[in-house]
Amino acid sequence: MRVFNAMEPLVAEALHENWSDINMPCKCDTCKNDVIAITLNSLKPRYVSKDYGMAFVKAQYFDKQMKADMYVKIGEAVRKVAENPQCENYNFIPSNSQL
Repeated sequence: MRVFNAMEPLVAEALHENWSDINMPCKCDTCKNDVIAITLNSLKPRYVSKDYGMAFVKAQYFDKQMKADMYVKIGEAVRKVAENPQCENYNFIPSNSQL
């Protein structure tokens, strides 16, 4: 097993389970991946190198407060992406500050 951020599959799973209920102007894969990336960048990473490390982190996210914190960060990321989609569906043209 390689070293990876155990939060990535947790965020992706939470977003996938609720994707149909999320109101965004675009729900393409690029926008979905942007939501995941923004969410992960706003959460404390939890790096693991063994399967039982992943199981430990996953068990911690059964705590209601930790799960709620993750969903708040997902909601904030959804809002950011919805306000400024950067996908081909919106003909994104980067500004000078984004080059």
